[in-house]
Amino acid sequence: MIKEISDGYKDISVEVIDYNKDLARHAWNCYRMTWHNLQNVEYNVDNKYVQDAINNIIKMRALPMPREQAIITFRINNISRVCLAQLTRQRKARFNVESQMPMPITHNVIIPANIYADDELRKEAEELVKTSQKFYDKLISKGIPPQDARYMTMHGQTCSLVYVVDINTFVSSFGFRCENNLSDEINLVYRLCKKAILDTIKRDTVNGVIDMLTYSMYYEIIRPADCTGAKQKLGMNYDYVFGNSFARYPDANHEVSLVTENCSYDFTKSAWFKELQRLDESLLFPDEKEMIDSWKN
Repeated sequence: MIKEISDGYKDISVEVIDYNKDLARHAWNCYRMTWHNLQNVEYNVDNKYVQDAINNIIKMRALPMPREQAIITFRINNISRVCLAQLTRQRKARFNVESQMPMPITHNVIIPANIYADDELRKEAEELVKTSQKFYDKLISKGIPPQDARYMTMHGQTCSLVYVVDINTFVSSFGFRCENNLSDEINLVYRLCKKAILDTIKRDTVNGVIDMLTYSMYYEIIRPADCTGAKQKLGMNYDYVFGNSFARYPDANHEVSLVTENCSYDFTKSAWFKELQRLDESLLFPDEKEMIDSWKN
């Protein structure tokens, strides 16, 4: 076994660096400007006008701007450059990524779980990783600058980054990012982000760091985040890679069924099929445990 290898996504982790801990007060200060008779009403968690305003903002019955200014800063550890390319396509977010340029990298490569589980394929993959890493080190030893040597690394090479995003953008990204039939590594990243912020606000509420209205804003907006079709309990994936093969929910229509029947690949041979089965239940969405159990039957 080579040391510088991750078995699938096991080594990926997420933590919350910071978030707007006074969100409800900020939301109220924005909201009250809409109404002349509320402009002199100061923020108070026990004030019914304030409570109703926060509830309306949560339910999108009021101006969305306070939600857009609720910023969360995540640190995401040990994702592949494959996943990084997907993650940074998010247009309304900011990223600060570990560089491969100013100094030699620390080797680590993700081998997808389906490849790792196959003894023959894993051996060949390990040899490929070892060859790539050995050649990279040789380039560095010969004085080739890291910004040039990095071209010889594998796409599965891991990195860490900071991800700064508002809760509206974060929640809207779940539509495709957490669609089992479309996404794998980035699917896990978003699940870990969601769990990290929900765990953080729960702890901070208990410790008196944030008030209940701020907790409610984060919790009620982020908790329902899920893939497209989850609210209707329908599979809405029109992509031909797997169609709706994972079958968390029934096909939304005949077109989805047709795509699924003629999909390009067998979902049971995918890395995400294996990852879901070993995923901690705290990261599963509603009805996914039942979906996974149905595969075993």
